[in-house]
Amino acid sequence: MIRVVIIEDEAPARKKLKRYLEKVDEPIEIIKEIETVDETQSFFKTSPDIDLIFSDIELRDGNVFDVYNQIAVDFPIIFATAYDQFWMNAFETSGIEYLLKPYSFTRFEKAWKKYTSLVNKTEVNHNDIFKKLDAYYQSKIEVKPSYKEYISVKSNSDIYFLKVEDITFIQSDYGVVFAYDQNNKKHLLNQATLKEVQEMLNPTSFFKINRSELINRNYIEKISRYTKNTVAIHIKSHVLKTSQNSTASFNTWMGV
Repeated sequence: MIRVVIIEDEAPARKKLKRYLEKVDEPIEIIKEIETVDETQSFFKTSPDIDLIFSDIELRDGNVFDVYNQIAVDFPIIFATAYDQFWMNAFETSGIEYLLKPYSFTRFEKAWKKYTSLVNKTEVNHNDIFKKLDAYYQSKIEVKPSYKEYISVKSNSDIYFLKVEDITFIQSDYGVVFAYDQNNKKHLLNQATLKEVQEMLNPTSFFKINRSELINRNYIEKISRYTKNTVAIHIKSHVLKTSQNSTASFNTWMGV
C-alpha cells in the first residue's frame, strides 16, 4: 500500500489528482489532505509514516517552502503548481517531479512511473537524476510564460482596461477582488479569487504578502519591522503587512 499525502488548497485540483490516482495500477491510501501552510507544518511535526507527497506550492496562507526549508522532509515529493519559477527550490528539497498546471493524465503518469522506478531501485544515482531534471527544466524555461499587460474591468456601463504596470497592490475582501492604481483609485476586478489574479501577473513584479494582498514591488517606498516575524510595507498612502508565513519568502524576493 502506497501512503499518499495531498497538499493542495483548491478542491477541483484535489479531485482531479485523486481521479488520476485511481487510474494507476497500485494500491493507494490517501492518508491526509492539507490546504494550508500552517496545517502542513503541524502535520510534519508529527513524524508521519508516508510514502509520497503531492504538493502545491502557493497555498492560501503562504508558500509551502516556508515549511520544507524549516523541517526536514525525507519523503519524495511530486510538486504540482501553476508557477514555473519554483522548480529549483523543488529539487533542492525532496522533489522528484514538477507538474505544471494544467497537466494531463499522460504527464501525471510519467511522474508516477518515475516515483515507482525510484522506489524499485536498490541504488539511485541522484546526480544523474538531477542532471536529467535540470536539463529538462532548463529546456522548459526557454518557453517563457506570458503574463497580462492589461486586466479588463467592468463598470456599470462598459468595460475598460487597467494597465498592470499602474497597479500598486491588489486586495481580496470577502470574495471581492480590488486593484489600486498609482492614483489610489480602486478598481473592482472580474476575477473571483486573489489566486486567479496572481496567476495572470509576473511573479518578479507581484508578490502575495498575506492571504488577501498582492503587492507591486515597483511602488514599495519603504519596508519597516512591524512585529518580530512580520514587516510593514509602505505603498503610497497605504501600509500593508506580511503574514508570518510569507515574511521570509518576501524578504528573499526583495533581496533583503
